[in-house]
Amino acid sequence: MLSFPRVLLLWGLRIRSRSIKAKIIILLIVPLLALVALWGFVVTVTLGDSLRSLTARTFDAKVVGPTESLISALQNERRQSLAYLGGDVTVGRAGFEAQRKNTDQARDGFRQAAADGDARNASTPETRRRMDALVVRLVELDGLRRMVDGRAIDRSEALTQFTSIIDDTAGIFDGVSPDDPQVARETGTLLALERARENLSREDALLTGAMAAGRLTAPEHVQFVQFVGAQRFLYQESVRALPSADRARFEGFTAGTELVRLRALEDTLGNSAVTDKGLPVNVGSWHTASEAVLERLIDLEATAREGAADRAETHAAWVIFRLSLAGGLGLLAIVASIAIAFRLGRRLIGESRTMAGAVDEFTRDRLPEITERIRRGEEVDPDHGAPEFDFTVSEVRRIYDAFVQARRAIVTATVSEAAARNGLSEVFMNLARRNQVLLHRLLRLLDGMERRVDDADELADLFRLDHLATRMRRHAEGLVILSGRPAGRTWRKPVPAVDVARAAVAEIEDYTRVRVAPLPPVALVGTAVADTIHLLAELIENATIFSPPELPVEVRGEAVVHGLVIEIEDHGLGISDETLAGLNERLAHPPELDLFDSARLGLFVVARLAQRHGAKVTLRRSPHGGTTAIVLIPGAIVTGIPDEEPSSVVVASLNGTHPAGSDATAG
Repeated sequence: MLSFPRVLLLWGLRIRSRSIKAKIIILLIVPLLALVALWGFVVTVTLGDSLRSLTARTFDAKVVGPTESLISALQNERRQSLAYLGGDVTVGRAGFEAQRKNTDQARDGFRQAAADGDARNASTPETRRRMDALVVRLVELDGLRRMVDGRAIDRSEALTQFTSIIDDTAGIFDGVSPDDPQVARETGTLLALERARENLSREDALLTGAMAAGRLTAPEHVQFVQFVGAQRFLYQESVRALPSADRARFEGFTAGTELVRLRALEDTLGNSAVTDKGLPVNVGSWHTASEAVLERLIDLEATAREGAADRAETHAAWVIFRLSLAGGLGLLAIVASIAIAFRLGRRLIGESRTMAGAVDEFTRDRLPEITERIRRGEEVDPDHGAPEFDFTVSEVRRIYDAFVQARRAIVTATVSEAAARNGLSEVFMNLARRNQVLLHRLLRLLDGMERRVDDADELADLFRLDHLATRMRRHAEGLVILSGRPAGRTWRKPVPAVDVARAAVAEIEDYTRVRVAPLPPVALVGTAVADTIHLLAELIENATIFSPPELPVEVRGEAVVHGLVIEIEDHGLGISDETLAGLNERLAHPPELDLFDSARLGLFVVARLAQRHGAKVTLRRSPHGGTTAIVLIPGAIVTGIPDEEPSSVVVASLNGTHPAGSDATAG
């Protein structure tokens, strides 16, 4: 903990130093050290457990007492139940019911203890949880009694079920975990003694049932030997860990006649062979010895528990005193820390907030404004509108100077990026326009060759070349669209929607898988035909790519109040909801072109074309498991069908071969 001279030294540092590093150290080190020392001490000694230790007598009276009474009653009922199942005629119904009544009274007493406020306050959360669970578990006792009365259960199963309930009852003490090593060690020793006595009670119940039946079966003999070995081992190990006074009492009992007589009977039973001729031990002798030992053990455990409670209270009182002393000193340190921190931090916080406000104003207001002006081609002064501040803290001044330099660099980089984007856009447009001219000439040449060729194989090859050239032209148009220019093809007359859909299908690679259903008898205005073909072709190609090659892609449409809806449905595996939401967001609000996201260029082109004509493109899950793309073409570009011409002629015109009489023009 910091001394008063140390505090004065830190106060002097505040006066002499204008360094933000020194101010932060002064601001934080005093409260941090005080809090670390205070709370480290509190965590070490475990305040909550110490407070519970002060209520050790309450815990002993209102938790341990009712629990021990319940365990004892259950043990007695277990022994009588096994004797009853063994056919002991000496087990009178009145005595049996009296024992069950005693057990019910102990059960009711435990339930009251589990709901008692003082008992719960004196217990750990884990102990309270175990008590609540046991209250529910004790309901099973009524069903177990009915099975015993109806002899619907054998002695082994009855022993197992009664033992399970008793184990859960004794398990309440397992939730007691003091932090003090000495108290924890004594608590563990007492629990071991209780488990040893429970093993003795188990062997007593097991042997009582066997004596009532007149014989001890081989499995019961093995179980009896295990119980004897467990309780002897637990007593031997536990007595060593007891305090000297308690250990002397237990050692005196160990040398007493009651325990010596009981162990002699245990040895006789353990060493005897399993036969049908009865047991080598008299029933009266066994009950006399076992009951005397059990009663004596209960008294010894109660005495040891009382001594442990006294020691726990003494320890807890000392811990509380230490905590009070440390808490008072820690409170003084915290008050001093707050006073110093307030005086030092007021100016630092004020300048930091001013600095943060300047950065926030630039990023929120100025930077978008500068970016927009640069896009419009205006001249921008990086320092125009920049505020001036007189910071007194040197580090804050240096941070602000660095921010000014960063602001200039950001504006310069934005100008350079805008120029690079414009230049790249021009490159895209020039390359695409050149390719368009060549591809239009190639398509006309192929069209003429197709008309002159009669050989079916050669004609098929020409058709494949025609199809490849059409797809190449679509990719070239994509570059033009990315550069922000129109595609280049226009029509003077409206074109039927079905021919627009067919032309879009003709511009993809796997066109044979696409099925175009009959579309409504409407047409699209000529200025929107080329872009609509391109938009549909991109969506149809995505559908063919992301669905199995053996499954079709369906194109259908219908007229609606707001225009024309065209649906493109594939039968693929579909996409996740998160990805679907992201794609729909991109389609609804096209972002800036990302040159590093080349895999999404088709989606970007679709979004640009939809935005250009006011169309709306939405992706959703298909009922068949794939994905459906829904294109809503606005009514402004939907019109009636003009004078019809042969569909093949219209589609050929749309695909760029321009047969005689076509009104399509290419830029």
